[in-house]
Amino acid sequence: MNELIANDVRMTSLDLAELTGKLHKNVMADIRKESEELGEEIAQLIFQPGSYLDKNNQERPCYEFGKEGAMQLALKYDAKVRYKVIKKIEELENSRVKPTENIRAFEMHLIGVDYTSRILRVDDTSKIKMLEVAHKHHGVPTDHLPKYIEDETTKSLTELLKEHEVGLSTAKVNTKLIEVGLLEIKERPSSKGKTKEFKSITEKGLVYGKNLISPNNAKETQPHYYPSKFEELLRVLDINKEQPAKQVTQ
Repeated sequence: MNELIANDVRMTSLDLAELTGKLHKNVMADIRKESEELGEEIAQLIFQPGSYLDKNNQERPCYEFGKEGAMQLALKYDAKVRYKVIKKIEELENSRVKPTENIRAFEMHLIGVDYTSRILRVDDTSKIKMLEVAHKHHGVPTDHLPKYIEDETTKSLTELLKEHEVGLSTAKVNTKLIEVGLLEIKERPSSKGKTKEFKSITEKGLVYGKNLISPNNAKETQPHYYPSKFEELLRVLDINKEQPAKQVTQ
């Protein structure tokens, strides 16, 4: 299919046969005759040979064409057929998204993804997922996107503190992380017109972990940390991991 037809509404000789009530082989003959009268140079810009599978799953020839080809052929038939062809073209044009509008909307979506990923400092895997969502929403192929990056598995601060038997609460360690500039409190508008706080690992802190998109709200991050870097992180925070966990008094 040439570029003109690819960017136009698409019809086939099968569609025209249905609109005219003629046998498909007769419509094919009409197109061949029209092509002869137009000349090869013009005809090949309007009509393109194609194929389809019949009811027996056998490949059969057909023609493909855009709006120009449909109107060219419609002139061969009576007023009622011309009317049907015009209505079919309008239906096809109205059913598709205007390319310029779709491109503009896609570009705006990408700007939003870029802004959000930089503000939230999300990890590369989350960025790829966000881009994939944007592509699929606008019907853009995703085969050029990189595959999800297999980073080291991360864990929440609560999980790692428990595994390393650190006798400090998650809240207290978060406070230490904020004090040394590895973590910060960010805000976002809430649905009730107020602001809601959430935690985000800073640029400096990304050595020790990454910001995941919160499963509760896509506008928040969920700090996770690398198990392989956690002992180093404890040393930076001047926390003794051997300190026994506090016992809760019954």
